Amino acid sequence: MPVTTDSVRTYYDKNTNPFLKFSGHKKAQNIHRSLWADGIRTLEEALNFSNSLILHEIESTAPSHARIADLGCGVGASLFYIYPRLRSPAPALGLTLSPVQASLAKESAAQLGLQDRIHFAEGDFISVPLPGGSLDAVYSVEAVCHAVDPENYFREASRLLRKGGRLILVDDYQAARPFTKHEQEWLDVFLEGWHVPGVRTAEQTVNSAGENGLRLKRNEELTPHLRLRNLPDFLASALLFLGERLPIKHPIVPSMLGSMALQQCLHLKVVEYRLLVFEKIDH
Repeated sequence: MPVTTDSVRTYYDKNTNPFLKFSGHKKAQNIHRSLWADGIRTLEEALNFSNSLILHEIESTAPSHARIADLGCGVGASLFYIYPRLRSPAPALGLTLSPVQASLAKESAAQLGLQDRIHFAEGDFISVPLPGGSLDAVYSVEAVCHAVDPENYFREASRLLRKGGRLILVDDYQAARPFTKHEQEWLDVFLEGWHVPGVRTAEQTVNSAGENGLRLKRNEELTPHLRLRNLPDFLASALLFLGERLPIKHPIVPSMLGSMALQQCLHLKVVEYRLLVFEKIDH
C-alpha cells in the first residue's frame, strides 16, 4: 500500500505512546536515536547528541534572538533541549502531523513552563503557517524520510528561511551504490514498516536542496556513533517470516519489523545516518 500523508499521521497516532513506553526513556520525551560519540557517557547525553549538533548550527547563524522551527517535531524533545539553551530566542514553532504528538508536546511544554515560548501545532511541513523569510533556522530530525514528495519540503524550508539561514537535517539516507537482492529486501521492509518513502541518497537530497536555493555546508555521517543491534541474518530472516504472519494487526508490528530491518540495513551499509546542513542563498 502506498504511503500517504494520512497513513503517516495514523502511524504516529497509533504508535507514539507504545514508542515512549517501550523506549524506556519517556522522561526525555525522545523517540529518536541515541548517538554515542566520543565523550558521551550517559543515555541522556546520547539521546541529546544530535540536538547538541543542531544547537551549535543554530547558534552559528543566529547567536541571539534566534527564530526557529522544528518541522516534524514529534513530542517536542528536541525543542525542549535546544530552546532553553539559546540566548534570548524568539517564540519557536514545533509542527507535527500527529494530533496525538501535538497534544503530548503541549502537555510537556506546560509542565516545563514553556507553553508561551514554544507553540506546538498539528500540520504538514509542506505548508507551514509562517511568513516567508521569517526564520533563522529550520531543522528536522528523522522527519523528511516520511515525506511523500521531499521536493515540497525543501521548497517550503527555503521559503521560510531568511538569506543566510540554516536548514539542519538528521536522518536516514540510502547508500549511493547498487544493492543486492537481499539488501533490497531488507531496505523494502524498513521503508514499508516505518512509512519512510522519502529515504533517498544524500546526493539526491543535496540536489533537491540546491534546486531550492539551499547550499550544502556540512555532511557528516553519524552511523559510527550508533550502537547497532543487528542480528545474524538467518535469525533476522526467521523473525521477519514469523512477524509477517502474526495474527496481531496493530501497526506497532510492522514498525518493529521495520526497526529490525533498519538495523540490518545500517550494518550492511545500505542505509546511512547523517547530519546535513544547508545555507539559504539567493534563489
